[in-house]
Amino acid sequence: MKYIMIWPYGWFDYYMYQDLITSKKIIPYLLKMPYKSKVVNFVRRVHQSRKINKLISLPYKEIWYSSLFKLIDKDTCVMFDTGALSMVSLDFLKKIQSSGFNTKMVIIIADSLHGSSEHIPRAIPNIFGFPWDAILSYDKNDCKEYGFKYLGATIYSKMNDITPAANQSDLYFIGRNKAGRNKSVMQLYKQCQEAGVKTNFDLVDVPKNLEKMHLKNQAGLNFHAKDLPYENVVSNILSANCILEMVAKGQNVQTARYYEAVCYNKKLLTNNPNIKELSFYNPKYMQHFESVEDIDFEWVKKRELIDYHYNNEFSPNHILGKLEELFAIH
Repeated sequence: MKYIMIWPYGWFDYYMYQDLITSKKIIPYLLKMPYKSKVVNFVRRVHQSRKINKLISLPYKEIWYSSLFKLIDKDTCVMFDTGALSMVSLDFLKKIQSSGFNTKMVIIIADSLHGSSEHIPRAIPNIFGFPWDAILSYDKNDCKEYGFKYLGATIYSKMNDITPAANQSDLYFIGRNKAGRNKSVMQLYKQCQEAGVKTNFDLVDVPKNLEKMHLKNQAGLNFHAKDLPYENVVSNILSANCILEMVAKGQNVQTARYYEAVCYNKKLLTNNPNIKELSFYNPKYMQHFESVEDIDFEWVKKRELIDYHYNNEFSPNHILGKLEELFAIH
């Protein structure tokens, strides 16, 4: 079977699936990849604008993806992640399905439907309004609630060619202000300062209410209006002793921070109550907290040899085997 996987251009997800991409077992297709012409990019942006299409639904938006239809032939499996799914219409999905070939349509859901990822509300109508051949999810709770197929932890590609950042830290955090998370992060930052914990916190997409508080970059605290390149994130992780994971309210599944801790042999400090259920959980290297008072800051600072004995268990290369089993392909 021929596999095509569709992602949005420039999103983090594309990093997570690098093992699968470099294996050349799939054809990656990036929505909204820039054209050489600025004029063409502008026309596409206007044609696909959500604001404009709320006022009047412009026709023929699938014309921008005509190259995708040329890739589809006999026995093709077309896979979407939820980021890509939030950018396309039901009519577009139906056109792929009715292309005249035995096309399988699959969703790979990396985000919790009860989490706070801003694109999920836009993806949900396509998730439940289209007759998918398979819906696979990394969230056991969503699988139980909606009848999705559970994928396991096959969601992260380890990056082996990154060097540690020069700035060594005891505790590293990066995250957006999901569900007001920055407020909790700031409280923890202050406690770290008092406890002598050297932080490296990257707060992304800082809202206006924090700007009004006149918060500025301080020692171990950095504010960013735009996403950091993921290579920079991994570099900061490699120079840290411990990673801080702050799952948003309503989210019951681990974030990329868990996978990074295991792949790069780092301690993990997390507010995820389900951490003890995960396959690589080790109480020596991973600690759960509900409030700042629960945190053992001496443990965060303590340097020790860490080895989770990771052997590519998270690699997305395992996804195709699950699909072949599901579709009984031999």
